Amino acid sequence: MPALKRALARPLHAITWGGVALGVLLAVGLAAMLANDHQRRLEAAQRQSRALAVGSERLLALELRNLERALAGIAGDAAELFGTVPAQAPKLLEAAIAGVLQRHAELHSIVVVDAYGRALTGGADELKLPLWADPQRRGQGSALYLGPPQRAEDGTWVVPLALPMADDRWLLARLRCGELQRIIGGLDVGPNGMVSITDADGFMLARVPDPYGTVGRRYTLPYRDLVGGPAVVELGSFPGVVDQIPRMSTISTLEHSPLAVQVGLADADVLAAWWPYLHAAVAILLTYVLVLLGLLFAVRRSTRSQQWMAAELRTGHTELRMAHQVGRVCTWYVDEDAALLHWSPLAREIFGVQTDALPVAEFFGRVHREDAERLQHAFHEAFARGAVLDEMFRLVLPGGDVRWVSARGQRVELADSQRRMIGALTDVSERHLAREQMNQVERRFRLLFDRNPAPFWVFDPDTLRFLEVNEAAVLQYGYTREEFLGMSILDIRPREGWDEVKGAIARARVGELQDAAVRMHRRKDGTVFEVRAHLSKLDFDGQPACLVLAEDVSERLAYERDLAYRARHNPATGLLNVRALSEQLDSQDRGYTVAYVQLRGLQLVADTLGREIGDAILQSMAARLGGLGARFGTLAFQPAEDFVLAIAPQHNTQAVLDDLLQIVSAPMRGKDSLHQFEPRIGVAVREEGDALRAEQVVGMAAQAAHAGRAEGTVVAWFDAAVSNRLADRLRLAGRIHAAIDNEFQLYFQPIRHASDGSPAALEALLRWPQADGSFIPPSEFIQLCEDTGLILALGRWVIRAAAQAQRRLVAAGWGELPIAVNVSAVQFFNSDLVAEFARAQEDFGLARGALHVELTESSLMRKPAQAMQTMRRLHEQGICVSLDDFGTGYSSMSYLQHLPLDILKIDRSFVADVETNPRNASICRALLSLGHSMGLTIIAEGVETPGQLDWLAAHGCDQVQGYLLGRPAPLEQIIRTLDEVVA
Repeated sequence: MPALKRALARPLHAITWGGVALGVLLAVGLAAMLANDHQRRLEAAQRQSRALAVGSERLLALELRNLERALAGIAGDAAELFGTVPAQAPKLLEAAIAGVLQRHAELHSIVVVDAYGRALTGGADELKLPLWADPQRRGQGSALYLGPPQRAEDGTWVVPLALPMADDRWLLARLRCGELQRIIGGLDVGPNGMVSITDADGFMLARVPDPYGTVGRRYTLPYRDLVGGPAVVELGSFPGVVDQIPRMSTISTLEHSPLAVQVGLADADVLAAWWPYLHAAVAILLTYVLVLLGLLFAVRRSTRSQQWMAAELRTGHTELRMAHQVGRVCTWYVDEDAALLHWSPLAREIFGVQTDALPVAEFFGRVHREDAERLQHAFHEAFARGAVLDEMFRLVLPGGDVRWVSARGQRVELADSQRRMIGALTDVSERHLAREQMNQVERRFRLLFDRNPAPFWVFDPDTLRFLEVNEAAVLQYGYTREEFLGMSILDIRPREGWDEVKGAIARARVGELQDAAVRMHRRKDGTVFEVRAHLSKLDFDGQPACLVLAEDVSERLAYERDLAYRARHNPATGLLNVRALSEQLDSQDRGYTVAYVQLRGLQLVADTLGREIGDAILQSMAARLGGLGARFGTLAFQPAEDFVLAIAPQHNTQAVLDDLLQIVSAPMRGKDSLHQFEPRIGVAVREEGDALRAEQVVGMAAQAAHAGRAEGTVVAWFDAAVSNRLADRLRLAGRIHAAIDNEFQLYFQPIRHASDGSPAALEALLRWPQADGSFIPPSEFIQLCEDTGLILALGRWVIRAAAQAQRRLVAAGWGELPIAVNVSAVQFFNSDLVAEFARAQEDFGLARGALHVELTESSLMRKPAQAMQTMRRLHEQGICVSLDDFGTGYSSMSYLQHLPLDILKIDRSFVADVETNPRNASICRALLSLGHSMGLTIIAEGVETPGQLDWLAAHGCDQVQGYLLGRPAPLEQIIRTLDEVVA
């Protein structure tokens, strides 16, 4: 038989392996042909993209060189005109520029600007010129700088080109991006090809085709580091950064300009003619496979038909024996004499018996004593009356092992009228053991089910009725076990949850067990609570059922909801925080207006009057603004003093801002006081479709609010100028920090006796010189220093510089002249001013009275008690105190008379025209009389004419100061002037 099978299989194997080998050869040949054709097409496309990229790069370089020559000519004319006729140069240049613009239609505009980008001729400013005029934006061997693209007034995109000129001037031309589009517009790159021109920062200057409007946008492009030098890079198949279409691309960079040209031929266009070849090859290969399979099927069908008949002969004999072995069944019979029990050979293996027959009495002797009498009775009943024998009993084997056996039998009549009992014996030990284990498991399950502290129940998925519940469920829901078993699971769910229950059970039937979900359940008393239900399928008493564990998660979910609320809301006001507001606005993706409200003084109320009063004032303000937010948009709070209102686009923004300003400007009544806050409102707008995120818009509104506070404007709208001013302030603050020790200088202005003009003192004035010889006025950096806290470090430097100058006066013979130092209110109240003056006097060995302190009247009135204490300590150190700008503040005379003052300085506004203006003369006489009555020295500021000096001397003014008597100058020049006067 095996020989026959091998003979039948040989033709099938030969045909199979021969057909497979031929198919492999055919597939390899077709694949090699297709791969070779595929590679040649891609290489040809790569060469074409390289040629187009290099050609476009050369055209672009030629265009830029021509523009550079034209601009160089204008720059030469401009240099000559500014050198010869600087006043008429701008007007003359505009005529020349107009002619160039007529010849070069590709230029949008040409303008001469200064180093800061401000236009010196007709045209728009380029205030960002200092930011991009760096060597990285200039090619090798070229003087032309290329800036980032800009949108012109007519809506088109232009590229700024800057050529440096003499005296820090620049010639700025704006090249239309449409000209770049024209240069690359005629290239044949196929339906899906692409040609683009980009700069060193990744800005798209031109692209053909451009259905996405990419000009002016910035992208992350490959090989940016090569821009600015000559290079040609073949990228191979590279996905486009705009549309992700794979293309055979080449990048060619310009040597004299930081630009790059990228040309890409789409893979789909290149391989369009290759795909039919591939389809034809696949069709050929599939046809061959189908023919081979048909042949193999026919041969195999014939072979299998012959093998089946041979297999039937082999398996028929073993089936019965296999069934008996698997079921551990042996047959037996007992003849009518009932002397011997005969059984099949399998009994030897099952029961360990070495004979084919056993006396019936000996067999019953091996039956377990607890089962022997029952089995004998059943055997005799079956033999005598013809009943069916069906018993299960234990059989003790010779080695002492016990087996459970199932015996079935029945009496039959033989041909010779003899009777015989025949049947089968089955070893059911494993089945009995499994049943015992199942019973044990069921007992354990019952114990776990009943005593588990978590509520459990079993229900019928068809009727939804409870089949069993544990004690925890009875305690949780308030029903008795009997009540539960008469209910369905819908009775513990609110009616609105019934459909969800039925859907979950339907999914469970098909095996789609869902993650544990939170549902609402109802107790017997009607109270509702949240439950996380865990569902699984099981067999219960032989029928399909569902087991449910009901976890009460009400308290935990309430805690989680409270945490989620606190994460999105401010606990003091109940309003959204700014992050939550930003997320809400971003999710809507529509236009809106953000009003950022700064209320300076809210925190001060809490710090001075107590947290309870401060919280009450804050909550009252939040309630006021909350109504406005509910009507017109959404309100958020930014601790500790800022509110953010997002105004919906359908409302009148200006009307809402008017209401908002009226609300925040109205006084707030506290427990025993009335509080007026100083509001500043910054406004920023996000138009629908903008790419700005809400966090950026809120930041823009905050910038506008800061700018409004700095400029004294209540409502400030954000624009680019606001951002630039704030950026300038930050840059200036950074410069101040670095300039304190080595850039600032002290100038000194003499104070003279009014009677004879002799020197009485010097006032130290802070100056910040620049490299070009100019000065940054104190009005631009003093307030900034106070806002940023740098005034403390700057004030310490001024005190020590003044002390050092006093030491030099002593060395020059003018030690009797004290130096007066102006002190900021921030420095006066937020530093140990007395210790700083004392340390400076000690370090430089100065005498008492060598330094004076000048304070303004308004600064003293901020904290009168602290001011009086500090002034007394200054007097103890021998430092005189002057009250500057006297008469311009709002302090009471009763308070001033108790201040430890030495000098009053009359403000220059009263000294102006004092000899001709009766009103000013009356004020000055009153101030002189008041000061002398208090025993103070009176100094008049701003004396600029001899008439003013004569009037002041005639009316008893002690000392005078002004340009008439000496302008501020460095100390060496002041000492030379003093020496010349004495000489």
